[in-house]
Amino acid sequence: MIRINKKGKRPDILFTSGANINQDKLIVETKKNKELYLASKKDYDSGKRNFTFKSSLYAHDDIKKALIAIQNKKCCFCESKVLHVSDGDVEHFRPKKAYRQKKKDSLKRPGYYWLAYDWDNLFLACIKCNQRNKENMFPLLDGRTRARNHKSNIKKEKSLFLHPQFDKPESHIEFKEAFIKPKRKSDKGLTTITELNLTRIDLYEERKTRLDIIHALIGAYQRIPNEIPEDEISKNQIREILRKSISEKEEYTGMIKSNFGEQIDQILNE
Repeated sequence: MIRINKKGKRPDILFTSGANINQDKLIVETKKNKELYLASKKDYDSGKRNFTFKSSLYAHDDIKKALIAIQNKKCCFCESKVLHVSDGDVEHFRPKKAYRQKKKDSLKRPGYYWLAYDWDNLFLACIKCNQRNKENMFPLLDGRTRARNHKSNIKKEKSLFLHPQFDKPESHIEFKEAFIKPKRKSDKGLTTITELNLTRIDLYEERKTRLDIIHALIGAYQRIPNEIPEDEISKNQIREILRKSISEKEEYTGMIKSNFGEQIDQILNE
């Protein structure tokens, strides 16, 4: 998991007047849901009434394309490339319909209905992280601080999930080889790893394959002498591959930096 920079990258379509989708439509839909809640607060709080949301707005092609580009086709949680095996999901970090504090809890309603169309609440995620594991989970350090509606102070919440945009995953998660673990006993790191099942075997195997390649490249680099021009060409080729391995475009950048960050920096600065 690496931090996703969405600053200044809001899709142009959201500001385009007269387009199929624009900021005005998202604002109108959000305002409508707020008014519906205030008109029938007891019914929404009890679950007698539920909100409906328009995927044609929050998962519009232009929004999804923007997320794909910003995230380099990677899942915001596990850093796996998504599009070669599925279309990927437009994930709501704070669940829009209902939430659970713990996996075994019953669904609590309403969810974060006022954030259903909020750009900062939308990310690209793979099916396994989103549908199989996260689902409606949104645990807080103290459930009593949860924002129950759009008039609540959401800043009081302390999420136990790492926010892909606002948190620094490297402060909470680290790797020992391909094994992921919380850093300095971070509660956020532990909860994110556990609840999203970032230790799952298929994901571990993909990380391990990538890790072995970098191990081999660094070993080969260190064995190449500097005595003839051809050797320097080979070293330059390895440097270029290693440079790409720690770029945001590659899979499992967080793991590579955690294991080889200093080594790769040293090689690139030679």
